[in-house]
Amino acid sequence: MASYDYTLKYDIWDTRYDCMDFPDPEQIKRSYSRARMICQQSGITVDDIVGMRPNFWGFNRHLVVMRDSSVSVILAIHWNLCMGTIGKFARKRQDLKPLLQDLQEFNVCGEFLLTEVGHGLDARNLETTATLQPDGSFDLHTPNKSAAKVMPPTTPWAGVSRVGVVFARLIANDVDCGVKPFIVKLNWAGQICPGITSRPLPRRIGAKELDHAVTTFNHVHLSSDSLLGSPIQSTNARAEFLEHIRRVSVGTLSISMWNIPALYQSAFIAGTYSFRRHIAGSGPGQTVPIINFATQYRPILNAIAQASVFDAFADEAISLFQDNNLSEVVQHGVATCFKATTCIATQATLNELADRCGWQGVFANNQILEMASNMKGTGIAEGDYTVLCIRLVSEILLGRYDLPPARMKNCLLARHEAGVWQEAREIEASLSQSYHRGKPFNANILPRCRALVEATGHRMAYEAAANGGKVSQGLLNLFESICVMSDLSWYCENGINSRKEIFARDAEAAEAVLPQLPTLLDETKAAAWTTAPIVDETSWNDFVGRLPVFQHKDVISEKSHL
Repeated sequence: MASYDYTLKYDIWDTRYDCMDFPDPEQIKRSYSRARMICQQSGITVDDIVGMRPNFWGFNRHLVVMRDSSVSVILAIHWNLCMGTIGKFARKRQDLKPLLQDLQEFNVCGEFLLTEVGHGLDARNLETTATLQPDGSFDLHTPNKSAAKVMPPTTPWAGVSRVGVVFARLIANDVDCGVKPFIVKLNWAGQICPGITSRPLPRRIGAKELDHAVTTFNHVHLSSDSLLGSPIQSTNARAEFLEHIRRVSVGTLSISMWNIPALYQSAFIAGTYSFRRHIAGSGPGQTVPIINFATQYRPILNAIAQASVFDAFADEAISLFQDNNLSEVVQHGVATCFKATTCIATQATLNELADRCGWQGVFANNQILEMASNMKGTGIAEGDYTVLCIRLVSEILLGRYDLPPARMKNCLLARHEAGVWQEAREIEASLSQSYHRGKPFNANILPRCRALVEATGHRMAYEAAANGGKVSQGLLNLFESICVMSDLSWYCENGINSRKEIFARDAEAAEAVLPQLPTLLDETKAAAWTTAPIVDETSWNDFVGRLPVFQHKDVISEKSHL
């Protein structure tokens, strides 16, 4: 084989900066204008957000979150993380009410700066400092590069003033008093505030543009009332920190609900396209729609079944998350189950739907792959679901708490859940070192954590749909079959059915709902929210007509036109 090492000697092959493609400030400003419109016309209030009322949850399940994913990210931070955190403290601090009113009307955009370059899910170890001054004010400072805040948008491109809830380590008289939240003006009237540096990150591949940034503070002066909560060192620093970032747990659940409209929207696009797209049939001049093929209609049916069941699961997850009889760790465990289950399923299904649209599926204008990229980010935001699963499984195996038990103990998915968890407990018991941070636990249990949480999520979703009355028996059966197919070996090994029987049941479940597919696509209500040009001929012709044209200047024949 020939060597191509010579290419590495030339500047033209230096590809390190090929991806330094930064967001368009005009597009950024447009998304913030859209966010302002929703804030001002949705009727969602501070009380809706702090109290986690139906209006708050409803937005996260609506198709509007897929129309412009950047707007959804802006509002997830603005409403849940920023306003939700400040609003909790406003009960005892009336001076915060004017700021909350400005945030509610989007006169000011709210941010939430917790994660640092060097500290993600271990954010309790963050390094940003807020040093108490003799006059009661604070000096906010980024001591090193790993302490830079990362991801939240902080540039002046938004066209609106910003404030952020910034988490920093409070230092008083050389004593570390723990991580505390502070209200910080980030930019005002189109200008970055003194001492603050915002470096926009390149565009995220596939997702809509947003001004994610790396943000640092150089001895920024904060007034004494910028601190949210007590300056006193807590006797339980971990509990205090978790209480301060409680809205992150809310976000674990709320933004995972975006998977529901993503599945509905993608199913509608791929389904409508598949009915429209024809290929040559067996006879002369005959054509058939590609929807006739199982490889085409199966992922579409799967998406609708998953979205329908996950919507019912969302109802139950919200109820459990707000159940004061459950501890916060159990509530967060429920949110983790919901997030892992919906994110894993949606990623696989959306990628398959994009594939089923052929070459057109790889372009952002047809929406599906863009939604898949956005949902990939959702799986990381407010807690990477893989790490959340590791934490949840470890704590359950250690006996610290349990998730709500199965109600339909004899259903297939409950039996599967019980089986895989029992298997994990037996493996843990057999380890030479059962310490949950030891090498044997790392090698034998950690790789199973996502599947364990997913098994519980499948069971919880199925029970919620079966008891909620919102999902037809046909779609419920199909969802059950999808879950069974995701761990085929367990069902075969435990004598539930043979591989052949399981495949036959899976085909039967899909065929039973196939005649309803046109109706199911209509019931997604996604038509009005769809911009993908592949769904109809008029949209496609309009899209092609807007493309740049290159042709020989002397060619005027109609044949030269597309």
